[in-house]
Amino acid sequence: MKQKIILAINYINLASLLLLVVTSIYYYPVQKIAFLLFFISYFFEFLLEKKWENITLDKKSIYYLVMAFFFLLAFVYYPFENTSKYFTWLVGRRLAIFGFACVGFFGVNSKYKLNYFLNTFIISSIIAISYIIFYRIGIIEFILNPDKGLIFENARVNSVNSHMVFNLYMNISLVSIWYILTRSWRRTIWWKLFLYIGALTIIFGILSISEGRSGFITGILLMLSFIFFEIWKRKKMVGIIVGFLVPFLLIGIVSQQKRMSENLLKTEPRIFLWEAAISVIKEKPVLGYGVSNAQEQYDIARAKYQTEEFRLSWKHIRILTSHNQFLQTTMEFGVFGLILLLFIYIYPIFIADRNRKLFAVLLIFPCVYQSFFDVFITGVNYASIFGILMVLILSVENNIAQKAPKKELKH
Repeated sequence: MKQKIILAINYINLASLLLLVVTSIYYYPVQKIAFLLFFISYFFEFLLEKKWENITLDKKSIYYLVMAFFFLLAFVYYPFENTSKYFTWLVGRRLAIFGFACVGFFGVNSKYKLNYFLNTFIISSIIAISYIIFYRIGIIEFILNPDKGLIFENARVNSVNSHMVFNLYMNISLVSIWYILTRSWRRTIWWKLFLYIGALTIIFGILSISEGRSGFITGILLMLSFIFFEIWKRKKMVGIIVGFLVPFLLIGIVSQQKRMSENLLKTEPRIFLWEAAISVIKEKPVLGYGVSNAQEQYDIARAKYQTEEFRLSWKHIRILTSHNQFLQTTMEFGVFGLILLLFIYIYPIFIADRNRKLFAVLLIFPCVYQSFFDVFITGVNYASIFGILMVLILSVENNIAQKAPKKELKH
């Protein structure tokens, strides 16, 4: 009876995490139920399977401990802060980091398979795109409208999410498609290949009309990387030539993006947001201020740098961050915190299984790149997505790894 209960909880835990993946593309309240169901079921799984008995201190478990410590730094600093005004709200937004650090440290159940999650990212992306185009816009309107990017943007913002979260999700799906195809091309039947290639084309097409610069550039870099690595595997010299041409191709493509114009870049509000953050960091660069104090100091500094138009446009926002994870972390925990953040981003590449290293690089790249333009692992949507990605890279069974070629029998 106990084994049947454990098995049922295993499947509930798996299903709830898949549901969390599905809902992570939408605004935060949508995934609350999946989030709670996942961690509650994991808690019961933890007790019933006595997961603490299987702990081994290796590189992966050390990584998860550092990830948990990064979250707990907020509590270490708390007694020394002058204000707790923002503490609860900011810490609550990054709670998923601690949760997934615990999941990674104690391990997931045997029902987890990598292809379940990668296919869920892909299918969810196509469903979200279809929902926007067919239901929110109308397929005829979308086809006939000369400004597809604008009408898609308006419908997406109203019904799904901002371009930052949405495009990150799209780019994760691109990596998922590439990994599945490159690892199992010969073993996949023709109609599935057709569906994967169709999905890749649709997702990249949506990225190409996006108003989001970071997501668009990330998508271009990922596609060029796929081309380079696939050519390199077959013809190294041709791969070198392609690698040399990639920067020129990137410059040519990016220059055509409407939000890359010189005038728009000059008026980019992130510039003064970053300047305000740097001015705060200069006062306490080594140890930082703590979570709540840093936000209070940043609010004071931002008021000196922001334009009146920006203040009026964003006055309804409860808390406005520096829109840069590296600057935000350095304000909060100084250079020490920044080192921990870089460790959290980079170390998984070195400890991932050999057949997942490139996969790890291509998944972590969008996270790092986006961290220059938004708070990432301390943001409510991103924290869950990042935690899921780290579990996929380090802890979930890889059931789509390439099979080694069979050796010929000697006669």
